[in-house]
Amino acid sequence: MPNRTLSEIVSCLAGYDPEALPVGQAQQIIHDFIKPVCTVEKIAIRSALGRVLATDLISPINVPAHDNSAMDGFALRSTDLKTDAPTTLKTIGTVHAGGVFQGIVKPGECVRIMTGAVMPAGCDTVIPQEFVPGATEKSIIIPPGVVSAGDNRRLKGEDLEAGRVALAKGRILRPSELGLIAS
Repeated sequence: MPNRTLSEIVSCLAGYDPEALPVGQAQQIIHDFIKPVCTVEKIAIRSALGRVLATDLISPINVPAHDNSAMDGFALRSTDLKTDAPTTLKTIGTVHAGGVFQGIVKPGECVRIMTGAVMPAGCDTVIPQEFVPGATEKSIIIPPGVVSAGDNRRLKGEDLEAGRVALAKGRILRPSELGLIAS
């Protein structure tokens, strides 16, 4: 549309009422005056706030990287839990946030675990420490029905799975998206 302004276009519309403009005419005006962005830039994350993502962002990693504990408590095998009576488990060690338990957890045993610690092999459930107030260094007693299989465990790749789209193209980058990209 050579050298015509939006005001000139609108002034030619019979009975122009901006609240009653037919969709087709509005779309044509938008088409005539809005030029799509066709260029792509690679910029530093610190400069990306408010920009639009040009391509899908694929996660190169799993987040979390391993199955881990979502709570401070005790990692255990859900198959050890009794449904009709308290369950007593022997505590065989402790694993701290980010750490990995080096031992083997056998039936009837548990491991004291902190939030973010890798789940010990064979364990599939974490009971929060608040649910076992009588815990000692050697054992815990779990009342029936307070925890179910898989509770309080974050699975590998639960938040982001390697090879999957983490952010879709066309997304406006806000602080939360920039944090995700940086991580």
